[in-house]
Amino acid sequence: MARTARSSGASSGALDLYSKRYIMWAASDWNDLTVSTKSDANVDAGLTLANGTITEAAWDGGGAAAIVLPAATQGAMCVWRFTEQADGGQNITFTTAAGDFYAAQTLDTVVHNFGDEFSSTAVKGHAFTSTVAVNAGAIKTAAATHNTFTIASTATNNQTEKGAEIAFFCAEDGYWRVSFRGAELGSGALNATFAFTTA
Repeated sequence: MARTARSSGASSGALDLYSKRYIMWAASDWNDLTVSTKSDANVDAGLTLANGTITEAAWDGGGAAAIVLPAATQGAMCVWRFTEQADGGQNITFTTAAGDFYAAQTLDTVVHNFGDEFSSTAVKGHAFTSTVAVNAGAIKTAAATHNTFTIASTATNNQTEKGAEIAFFCAEDGYWRVSFRGAELGSGALNATFAFTTA
């Protein structure tokens, strides 16, 4: 006698917000996010990102920028996209909300040097610590005590060309996972500062 598969709970086509956002983050698919457009002056003045939003920011790196993430509640996600060549030499910092941190994770960055604005596959922060850097990249780690992520808008050669993206996803209350898709300028060398710290 044939058996019929059964499912319990929600229908197979229904995803809760956490699952939906995780899939979006893992696939770099921002289809359902709200777009927020910011000028260079807006970014220089500092701003707080919103959950469920992709911020398209024309920051050129000429002025230091302080960005604050929304509250890290499970399933929260926000994205930062550089829409201007960020090579003015100043730092941009992404600081968690009070009491929140970055999850302990490693990002295995890569360098291709295939030409300006070449955008590589996004690298996702993962829980284990890598031991071998690949594709001329670097191993960048965050500890669960870190609350600040700083990137220098290095002149000439960097990965913050137009189109670079940083995506933040909260898998556990209080902690952010990070995804980075670099867009190369010049040689595409990773920015001189690309580090997680505790402020």
